[in-house]
Amino acid sequence: MAVNVVRHGRPMCCVEPRANRRPCAACWIWITIFVCTLMPSFAFASNRQKDDVITLKNGDIITCEIRSLEKGQLTVKQPNASSTVVLDWKSIATVRSKQLFVITDNNGKTFSGTMHQDAADSMLTVEGVTSISIPHGLVVNIQETDTRFFRSWRGDIDLGMSFAQSNSQKQVTLQGDLFSQTVKRVIGITASTQFTSQLETSNTRETDIKTEYFVQLRRTRWAEGGIANFLSSSAQKINLRTSLGAAIAMRPIISNKTDLTLIGGIAYTTENDSSAATSPRSNTVDSAFAVQYSTFRFDSTDFDTTVWVYPSISDGGRVRMTLNQDVYFKFYKDFYVRGSFYDNYDNRPVVSAPANNVGTSFTVGWSFR
Repeated sequence: MAVNVVRHGRPMCCVEPRANRRPCAACWIWITIFVCTLMPSFAFASNRQKDDVITLKNGDIITCEIRSLEKGQLTVKQPNASSTVVLDWKSIATVRSKQLFVITDNNGKTFSGTMHQDAADSMLTVEGVTSISIPHGLVVNIQETDTRFFRSWRGDIDLGMSFAQSNSQKQVTLQGDLFSQTVKRVIGITASTQFTSQLETSNTRETDIKTEYFVQLRRTRWAEGGIANFLSSSAQKINLRTSLGAAIAMRPIISNKTDLTLIGGIAYTTENDSSAATSPRSNTVDSAFAVQYSTFRFDSTDFDTTVWVYPSISDGGRVRMTLNQDVYFKFYKDFYVRGSFYDNYDNRPVVSAPANNVGTSFTVGWSFR
């Protein structure tokens, strides 16, 4: 796979005739993520019985399938309905379900089992290996779970396109997120790719994929696991940068409105560059730190911020950073618009490449469970 061969700032796969074209490493990674995003949403659609019963404080009774509780909103699917319905968790008086769920409280402790709540005591009881009751107001997350791998996934996918006639500029953006949680395990995948073309200039592409796997430590706010992050940027002359490592994570803030996660670890980084002025491949050992902050406001708007910083250990003085800022606005059922901003920074970039690569996008998407 000739990923080092570049013409006019573009990888070989983007310029070869169609008959000879082969995807570069970053393309293969994105294709894998895209397929994995579609499989849980279509091939493994939920077939749970819609016989969960919810009573609202105003007396209304709803028979449905409980999908999830996130950021103070309970998502349910009613029989014969084409989309989900969102309910304010504070408006719920009673809950009863025979299905399996993973429930998280405000201390980060997770429990698995069926659940029920009576209006008299306002305590959500989880019936699993043991029985435990959680005050209604301290329940911050509820997720469907299943013994089958794909049935525990949820996520979203969105697409954006723009065109300017004056200079024939075209831009396509594709983004997706996948997340799975069990009592002890958390897996997260975030991917985005952006392609821009314009008359009399080289095409540019940006692909960023971040994955993490964590196991909770004894039902505390701490977890241990691994990270695998990938970046491909034609603007910064990076064919593919791969960072693999071990990390610990801590969630100091967990609530129905705000979530804050801090990550620290060590990573082995391999970088494949396209500049003729430097060695095409380099390997370093880096420390890795991240801040992941999410907050929910105005009943339909999410603000998500993720910052990764990589101070190098083996290449003293070098610091890399990626910043992603996303704003989601849900406008109808499971559909939303997303505004995104990203910045990839390297204080020792590839020769003749910029230290910063900044970009924005506006996309329309769909979230699934």
